[in-house]
Amino acid sequence: MNKSTTPIVSDLVLLGGGHANIQVLKMMSMNPIGGLRITLISDQTHSPYSGMIPGYLAGFYSYEECHFDLRRICEELGQRFIKAKIIGVDPQRKKIQLENRAEVSYDCASINVGIEPKGIGNISHESALKLIPLKPISRFIAHWDQLISDLKDYKGNESLQLAVVGAGASGVEISIILKMLIDQNQWNAQVSLIHRHEFLVSAKDLRAQRRLLQTLRSLSINVFQNTEVFELDENGLVLKDHQGRIHTEGFYRALVATQASAPTWFKSSGLPVNQEGFLKVAEKLLVENEDALFAAGDCIHFSPSPLKKAGVYAVRQGMILEHNIRAFFTRKSLLKTFHPKKNVLSLITIGDRKALVHQDSASILRWLPPAQLWTVKDWIDRRFMARFQARTFGTKPRHFDKFMPVPKSTLVPEEWQDNTCGGCGSKLAASTLTQSLNKLDIPKDDSVLLGVKDGEDCALTQVSGNTLCLQSIDQFRSFISDPYLLGQIATQHALSDVYAMGGVAKTAQVGLTLCAASEKIHREDIFQVMSGVLDILSKSATSLVGGHTGEGSELSIAIAVQGEVAPKQVLRKQLTKPGNRLILTKPIGTGVIFAANMLAQANGKLVDEALSSMLQSNKTAMETIRTFDISGCTDITGFGLLGHAFEMLGKNSDNTLGIKIDYKAIPLFDGVCELFEKGYFASIAGKNHESLSSVLSADVNNQNFPALFDPQTSGGLLFSVPSHQTEGCLTALYQNGVSRACVIGEVIDENKITIL
Repeated sequence: MNKSTTPIVSDLVLLGGGHANIQVLKMMSMNPIGGLRITLISDQTHSPYSGMIPGYLAGFYSYEECHFDLRRICEELGQRFIKAKIIGVDPQRKKIQLENRAEVSYDCASINVGIEPKGIGNISHESALKLIPLKPISRFIAHWDQLISDLKDYKGNESLQLAVVGAGASGVEISIILKMLIDQNQWNAQVSLIHRHEFLVSAKDLRAQRRLLQTLRSLSINVFQNTEVFELDENGLVLKDHQGRIHTEGFYRALVATQASAPTWFKSSGLPVNQEGFLKVAEKLLVENEDALFAAGDCIHFSPSPLKKAGVYAVRQGMILEHNIRAFFTRKSLLKTFHPKKNVLSLITIGDRKALVHQDSASILRWLPPAQLWTVKDWIDRRFMARFQARTFGTKPRHFDKFMPVPKSTLVPEEWQDNTCGGCGSKLAASTLTQSLNKLDIPKDDSVLLGVKDGEDCALTQVSGNTLCLQSIDQFRSFISDPYLLGQIATQHALSDVYAMGGVAKTAQVGLTLCAASEKIHREDIFQVMSGVLDILSKSATSLVGGHTGEGSELSIAIAVQGEVAPKQVLRKQLTKPGNRLILTKPIGTGVIFAANMLAQANGKLVDEALSSMLQSNKTAMETIRTFDISGCTDITGFGLLGHAFEMLGKNSDNTLGIKIDYKAIPLFDGVCELFEKGYFASIAGKNHESLSSVLSADVNNQNFPALFDPQTSGGLLFSVPSHQTEGCLTALYQNGVSRACVIGEVIDENKITIL
C-alpha cells in the first residue's frame, strides 16, 4: 500500500495484468509522478507470461516462475491492487464498471486484458463440457491439470482420443507437449491436430513448417489439414475437409486454440471496435476518439497496420505506453508513435527442452540446434520475468525498505497545504489495555449489565424487560490496498462481536481517516470504502445511521455497531462445563499473512484465501450453533486464539475450569507454517504471548506455537459444546457452508492451560 505523505490528486487505472500494463506499473513506480495514484485491476491474482506457459505445461517451470503475482508486485511497488472482473468502461464519465462492486473512477486508464478463442458454431450444453479453450490461460491451466489427472487415472483398454483445434503457435505447442507427456508416462491416449489451413503457424516460413511436420509425425500425432470444425455433437467433432466432405470424429476432449475473440464488454461499452470486436487503437496507443484511454496487447486492433495476436507486441508496446501515459499527466513531452516490427520472431517448444525458430524473415537463430534454441528461449524468458517479479527472501530480512524513489515531477500544486501492521495486528496488547483500564474509576450504571471491565465482546445494556442492547466498536488501519474490500472486511469484523454474543445487528456508524488528497480523490475514496461497508450492512439487514471523517497519515476505519438480543439468547464468553469440546469455525493465520504481504512476501493465492475467509460472516455459524447446548462463545480477533480462549476461563478466582488445546488440530491457511518458519510475525504477536506468559509453561511461546498468538482480523467463532453433540454440531456447520470448522481441544476441570 502506498503510505506516501504526498497528497494524491489523480488516478491512473490499469485494466488487466497483461505484459504492457505490467511494464507501465513497474516503470511508473520506479520513476513516480508526485500525486499520482496507480491502481491495477484484474480478475486474476496471477497473470501468466505466455512465453513460458508451454514450458510450464511440460513440467519445466513452476507455476510461480511463469506467472506475475500481481498482488505482490503492487505491494512491493506501493501501488493498489483490486481483484475484480471488469464488465465495462464509461469514457464520458471516466468510470470502470466492475462485477458485484462499486465502479472505480479514473483520470487516465490503460486496457490490456485477455482474449478468448472463437467458439465452435453449434454446441449442446453436454458437448460443451468436452471443450477446453486455451484462452484465457488462467482458466485453461485449471482444465489442463484436470485433464492430466484424468489421463493418469484412466485404466480403460480403449485409447482416449484428444483433439487440438487450431495450428497456430499455441496449438502446435500444446499438441506436441501433450503427446510428449502421454508417451513419457505411457498413458493410453492419442492426439490429433486439426486446422483449417495448409500451413502450420505461418505460411511464409517453409523451413519451419517442414520441421514442425516432422516433429508431429515422429510423435505419431494425427494431422487434419485443410479441415474445419463447425459443430460439436454428442458423438464428437463434426469435421469438414477442403472438398466439402463431412464426417464425425469421436474425441474425449477437444483443446481449442482457434482464432481469438475480444471481450464482449468492449462493444457493450460503446467503445470503437472492428468487425471482430477488438478495440480500435491509433498509432499513439490511444483508443480511437479518446484522449484518456489507452490500450495494448492482443485485445486491440492496431488501426495503422493490423497485427498478429502475439505476446511480443504487448512487450514492445510497454515502453511506448508508459511514455505516453507519463506525457498525458505531466504535459512535458509529446506522445510517441508505436512502430511495430514487420517480422515477429517465435521460438516454439517442440519437445523435451527443445525449440524451433519460426520467423517471417531470416534469423541467425534458425541455424542453432533445437537444444541450444531452448537454452536461448529459457534465458530470454527468465530474464524478462526477473525484471517484473517481486523480490523473494528465504527468511524474513532484518531490514526491509521498499524502494520508493522520490518523484522527479509532481501533479501537486505548489500552494498545496496540508505501527508496521494493519488490521487487528495494529491493536494494543491485552496487558497494556487491561492495566490502563484498571486505573480508571468508571461510574456504575444499573442499566449497564456488562461494561468496560467485564471483558465481553459487546457492552450489554437494558432497553426493556424483553430486549437487551448490544454495543461494540472496532477500529484499525488499512491492511489491504483495495478500499472497497477494506470496507467489507472491517464491517464483517465489527458485526462479529454482536454475533458472538448471540445478537442481531441493527445499526452502525462509521469513522474514516483518509490520506491527504484532493477533494476529488477524497470523494472517490469515501465512495469506495462506504460502498464496501454498505454491501455487508445490507446483507446483514443493518442500517447505516451516521459517521465521521477526518484526514491523517494513512487510511483507517472505525465501525460502531448496535444490536439487540433477547435475555435468554445471550451467549457469554465464560466456559461452564468441563468435558465440552472446543470448536473453531475459521482457519488461523491472517496476522502473519498480512505481515508478510506488507513486505510483498506473501503469495497472492495465500492472500486471496485469507481475504475470502475474512469476508465470510460469522452470522451463519452463530445461527447454526443456537440449537446446541453452547457453553462459552467468542470471536477470535486481535489477541489471538489463545488470548481469546483465556478470556473464556473467566476472571473469578474460584473458577476451576481450564482448557486443553491440540495445536496440530488448529486449522491453518495454506502456507502459514512456511511464513512462521521464515520468521514472519504480526507486530502484536509477541505482546500477545507476553500477556499470557505468567499462566503458560516456558515452552509455550510465540516461537514454538506461533499460531496461538497470531492476531486475526474477522476471525472465526470459538465455542464449546458437549461431547455428545460435537459430531452433530460440526455436521450442521458443514451443511451451512462453515466448511473449515473443527474441534481443537476441550474444557478441563483443572484451572490451567495445556497445549499438546
